[in-house]
Amino acid sequence: MSDKSDSISQSTKPIAVLDDDQEIANMRAEKLKKALELVAPEDKKILLLKYQDDISIKELTSILDVGESAVKMRLKRAKSRIVEAYNKIP
Repeated sequence: MSDKSDSISQSTKPIAVLDDDQEIANMRAEKLKKALELVAPEDKKILLLKYQDDISIKELTSILDVGESAVKMRLKRAKSRIVEAYNKIP
């Protein structure tokens, strides 16, 4: 009997935690969307290609027609700008 009650308590607790985590993730996603609207279109483009579309650095070099080091620097700068914008949003 205790095995059954243990499995029930274990299965219900993660669901509640998961719901809270999902709500927090949704709040963060909304804030991130707002931050994306605040950065330059070039920053938004490279961030979305890399993190939303999962494009590799090598593929980005072809898409953007720049070298690998330029892609990495643009990503670094875009990430800094998006973090700055994100942190300014209340």
